[in-house]
Parts: sequence; C-alpha cells; structure tokens
Amino acid sequence: MKNEMNKYIVGGAVRDMVMGKEPEDLDYVIVGSTPEEMLASGFNQVGADFPVFLHPETGDEYALARREKKTGTGYLGFTSEFGTDVTLDEDLERRDLTANSMAMHEYEGEQFIFDPFGGLDDIHSKVLRHTSDAFREDPVRVLRLARFRARFGPDWKVAEETRELVWSMGKKGVLDELQPDRIWKEMSRALMEDHPRLFFDTLLECDVLHRIFPEIYKLKTALESLKWHPEGNAYEHTMLVLTQAALFNSSLDIRFAALMHDLGKGITPRDKLPSHFGHDVNGVELVKNFSNKFRVPAKIRDDAMKATRYHMYLHKLDTLNPKTFVKMFDDMRVLNDTNSVRVLYAVGICDERGRLGSEENSFDHLNVLLYAQGAYQSVKFADVFPKGEKNVNKIKDGIRKARIQAVNQALRENK
Repeated sequence: MKNEMNKYIVGGAVRDMVMGKEPEDLDYVIVGSTPEEMLASGFNQVGADFPVFLHPETGDEYALARREKKTGTGYLGFTSEFGTDVTLDEDLERRDLTANSMAMHEYEGEQFIFDPFGGLDDIHSKVLRHTSDAFREDPVRVLRLARFRARFGPDWKVAEETRELVWSMGKKGVLDELQPDRIWKEMSRALMEDHPRLFFDTLLECDVLHRIFPEIYKLKTALESLKWHPEGNAYEHTMLVLTQAALFNSSLDIRFAALMHDLGKGITPRDKLPSHFGHDVNGVELVKNFSNKFRVPAKIRDDAMKATRYHMYLHKLDTLNPKTFVKMFDDMRVLNDTNSVRVLYAVGICDERGRLGSEENSFDHLNVLLYAQGAYQSVKFADVFPKGEKNVNKIKDGIRKARIQAVNQALRENK
C-alpha cells in the first residue's frame, strides 16, 4: 500500500474502544487507494456490491472509502462511488449514528481519533444521534438505532432530533420499505441484548412501533386487571416478561416465546376488558402469522406457538388432571420435541415474575410440569405390551392409559 497514513479503524470498533470495551472485530477503511492497488498489495477481494478486501494474514476487513447515493427503495437501492478523491469525512458521514461515525489512526505508537460529527460527546453524554440526513435513506437504521439502545441500556437516550426524524420517516412511508428478513435479523439480535425491551420501547417513543410491529403495539391498549397485573396493560407485562428472560440469560427461542406469549390479548374486544378469556387459544394464530410475516425460523415459531397455547395451564398446574397433561403433551408432540416443554417451562418462570411486585416470586410449583413430562415419556411400548400388539387402536388406547397412569403417579409423588 502506498501510504499507511490512509488506513483507519472505523465504526463500532472505535466506539467500543472509546467506551472501554474490547471490540469483537476490527474494520478498516482505506482512503486514497484503488482496487488495483489493494490487489497488488496481496489483499483478497470479497463482496460484489462494493470493494471489500481481506488482509492475507489477519483476515481483517478493509473497505475502500466510499460515497453512497440513494437510487431506489430498500436497503439495496443505493449506488456507491469509489475513488482516490473520496475523503474520510465523506465515508463517515454515510454511517448511521454519531457514535459509529468515528475513525482511529495509529501513528508512531499513538492513537488519533477523527470525530467530525461529535460522536465522542454523544458517547460521553449517552445520546444516540443520527450522523446526517442520510439516515432517512435506509429504514434499517431505525431498527439499528433501537437495537443499540437495547444494547447500551436505559441510561442512553435518543436525541430529540433523531426521534423526530424517525417519526417523519414513518409518516412518509419510508419504513414500509423494510424487508421481513432484515426486520427479523435486527429484532433477533435485539432480543439477545441485555435490555431487549428497549428495542420496542425506543420504537414506541419514536411513534413508529405501530408501523413495524402493530401486533405488539396493540398490547398497549389491552388493559389488565390490576389485581393480577398492577403494571396495567399487556404491553408492559410482556416487556417485564421479556426482561425476566434476559435476566435468566435465556436463549433466543425462549425470549421470542416470551415476547409472543400474550399476543392474543391485543385482539380482546374493548367491552371485554380487562378480562382476556381465551387469549391463549386466540394467540396461537397471531403468533403463527407474525412469525411467518417476518420469516422467523420454523422451530422458534412452533415452540412459541406451543408456549402461547399452554402458558395459562402453568397458572393452574395443581388443578390439572393426568388426562389433561397427557392431552397437552400429545398436542405438543413432546416425544419428538422435548425442547417445546423447556421453552414453555422457561416462559412460565418469566411470566410468574414478569409482574410488578412479583420479581422475586418462587417458581418451584412449575416443576410439576417437568415431573409430568418425565412420567409421560417414561412409558414404553414393550412395558405396555410385553407380548407385542399389532392392532393400532389397541396400541393407541393402551399407551394413552399407561401414560395417564404414569403421570397420575408422578403427580401424587411430587405433591
């Protein structure tokens, strides 16, 4: 490379270092070079949309500085310009947030930070602010804004002008360009952050939650009985349940099911509030449609549907008879899908503690679910029919009765 002074660490790596965190990856921008020079220096080009090069020894990514111009809709509706005349400021200006629009250069053992858009001040003030008006050209940046707040926590605020910009993007239909797979990518990453509720809270504060996730937004007006839910509405309850899932360091399937479990409350008729009778059954189809719309992986979708359908059972485990347990496990197909019970059990724990004043509640009573599951799965064909059996109806009836008996015994032993 002609001039090492043209190499800069950029983006999230600089932000993380400023915040005292170890960056996961180092991304570099090269200013004043060409693809031909990069290849001649031994770099390997990857990516068809714009020139990105892999360092032959470290594997780090190096991208040529570029300008971008909006030419169409969606996140692919851009053209990029490369050339030796593209400046570092121009490259940084196209980035989403000021905290991500800094560059660092190492020279003679010292590090110099280039911060043309005030990222350092915003990090120190814990403010998320869009870098430039180019923010409005890519609706995915709205989701990234919300995801970064879910990562950084409630001490961080969205700048007022950024909230207004996001609101205007929603009003002008820019968010309609969001692609389902991109929404799921950002949402699933946000769900795994330390403060996942802030992803949805941020969209709500910017008045665009109803445009992207109307099913979740409807929970705001789904009033709850204060006797059982002093938090007041199904949205707040759902966010508290999701928070519990994060506190337990739960996997993505559990966090998604926690988000979905009360979706049926959003369609309760207003004259029936604050009662939500049947929301568990009604919610199954909503979870299915929501998941299919955003292309949620099938296994995560199916386990969320099962948790939605049966989460109310966990509030009355001591009243369920063995036949009901067997019917539930049959419907959940637990012999081939034990993970669905794991998800249901975890959602039950989060649901128990996801109410104001209930954050320290015991959930030992939920262990009955696991005892019953173990008994259900313990029944073997050879034990029921030691001499064999070919009649399908007799097999089904015999296995069912044996499972009911096994579950009944487990319930008695674990009272």
